[in-house]
Amino acid sequence: MSKKQVSLPPFDYLAGKQVTEKLCNILNAKSTRALSEQLNVPTSTFATWHKRNVCPYELAIRLHLHKGISLKWLLLDEGDPYPNAAAHEYHVNDEPKRLVHIDLFALKNGQLNHRGTMTLDQFFLDELEISNVIAVRDGDMTYLVDQEATRAVSGTYLLNVDGLLSINALQRLPGKQLALNFDGSALTVNESDVKVAGQVVLFMSRRQSLTEDET
Repeated sequence: MSKKQVSLPPFDYLAGKQVTEKLCNILNAKSTRALSEQLNVPTSTFATWHKRNVCPYELAIRLHLHKGISLKWLLLDEGDPYPNAAAHEYHVNDEPKRLVHIDLFALKNGQLNHRGTMTLDQFFLDELEISNVIAVRDGDMTYLVDQEATRAVSGTYLLNVDGLLSINALQRLPGKQLALNFDGSALTVNESDVKVAGQVVLFMSRRQSLTEDET
């Protein structure tokens, strides 16, 4: 006698503008055009998805793999956008507190190597108004990187140049140019030559206390 197969009914996925609006919100994109540039997807493709009410499955999977965005949140509007930020509660003077474990990476030879987790108080992240954050250790320095800040303006960023990652200070210049600081020397590059993987919001040294990035 064969066993009865478990039924796997289809989900009622969000589609078209519903997904685009959630992407604009989570990626801080002000328009579909800005979203198109950030994700390297033609605006005409978004228009087709909107017109035909299509669910962008490949794009959803790409964002899940790159940024850890929940597929349930993006495609079903269920749960939190970043459920993998493990957390647990504790109490101080009967007041509930929440600890969050974020991924810790070591930056070596232009690549991020996972080194475990770092535990922070949720209140600390709320004060910085960030939700998708990783810690990157580079030599004696450890940086907290906001992965949602992917537009280069002015400050210290985790950058991808020719497939190699580094943490550098940069300043936006006229004409879509960027001034990058490499070991004290300034280098001017075109905005299209650099991909921003996130902005440093705080840093700490083994010899110093936690310091907020002044930029």
